[in-house]
Amino acid sequence: METKNILVLGGKGKTGRRVAERLTELGHKVRIGSRSENPAFDWDNPESWPLALEGMDMVYITFQPDLAVPGALKAIKGFTAEAIKAGIKKMILLSGKGEKEAELCEKVVMNSGVAWTIVRASWFNQNFSESFFLDAILEGHVALPKNEALVPYVDADDIADVVVAAFLDDKHVG
Repeated sequence: METKNILVLGGKGKTGRRVAERLTELGHKVRIGSRSENPAFDWDNPESWPLALEGMDMVYITFQPDLAVPGALKAIKGFTAEAIKAGIKKMILLSGKGEKEAELCEKVVMNSGVAWTIVRASWFNQNFSESFFLDAILEGHVALPKNEALVPYVDADDIADVVVAAFLDDKHVG
């Protein structure tokens, strides 16, 4: 197996942490994209992007807080251009469940000329155990705006498995 150099943005978050762990266990060289790492990566500081991308072959893109927020499209456009300049060969974008703004970000990656995979996920199961629902659960009551709404939840471990498979097998490109 050929060792790859992979930048994992959000590498300390729900899916990124799991992706980084799996790739490292498989012997790949993983760089965590985070403000607290060296080199640092910060979505709000485009000057940090080139150094984080330097020497990397591939990148897992997670945008915080979400691809549907104002400013995400501009950031994804800028980062994708920087990734192309850095010689990135494959990009995997974690996207949402069909929000218009997220789909615009997907198109940027799709039209980049670089091998790509889009991973669409909804809310994470871990929202109940690692995130914003946890306190409410521990207090015994979770209040949501519409209790009859059907919302699919995906386990972050399953997402990480899909992302790793997409990095390691070109049959998932496109």
